Amino acid sequence: MEKIFERTYFLTPAECNPQGRMPITLLINRLIEVATLHANDVGIGYAYLVTRHETWVLSRVGVEMTRYPGVNENYTIRTWMTGINRLFSDRDYEILDGTGKTIGWARTVWAVLDTETRQATDLSHMYHIRELFPGDITCQAAPLTRLRPLTGYTTIPYRFTYCDLDVNRHVNSSRYIELLLNCWSLDFHDRNRLTRFEINYIHEAYYDEPVEVRLSTVTPPGEAIPAETTLAELVHAERPLCRALLAFSPR
Repeated sequence: MEKIFERTYFLTPAECNPQGRMPITLLINRLIEVATLHANDVGIGYAYLVTRHETWVLSRVGVEMTRYPGVNENYTIRTWMTGINRLFSDRDYEILDGTGKTIGWARTVWAVLDTETRQATDLSHMYHIRELFPGDITCQAAPLTRLRPLTGYTTIPYRFTYCDLDVNRHVNSSRYIELLLNCWSLDFHDRNRLTRFEINYIHEAYYDEPVEVRLSTVTPPGEAIPAETTLAELVHAERPLCRALLAFSPR
């Protein structure tokens, strides 16, 4: 069982965004994939949890990228576990380009849900994985931010459709991110890249539900977030589905 687990991928043209780079949605899907493979490898993955009617779910993620892999480029995602308590497990990542140079870092928080009740379950039966926490690598991304409800926001309406759904028949987590990114124009994305992204998943969404995308550049009191950072919230019937932070830099 490996304390630090990694996989190398090749970015095809079909996977790229209009700028010929890896989109943040694909990157987060790869983070989920590598975490799944590592969990399987250390005995806390699907084969173990399915016997308990449980499943891992991503609760929070924060990504910082100096650049994104480009078309026809190899890249490697390296991951390791860093913490566990009764409700959550922490996992960090390093993203490297084809030359082995670090181009990004990520932090994630995971929970385990009961597949029948959809409620969080106790993780104390997994405390043995603390033996697999490596002591010789540290994630260089900033700690995850406590994202709060927005005030003084603008809104964009949307209604979830068939293509927003996944195999569980609820809205795919990537669609939340795509809805947020679609709030900026192609010209804006041509001139800027997403250098820091955070999202907190709060509630599931379903087919035909109307939602509001709320955006604000107001810095919450007591939070060290630059004024130019956009804070976002996806809301259904005044119930938050997710909250996010997006920081862009010129290309």
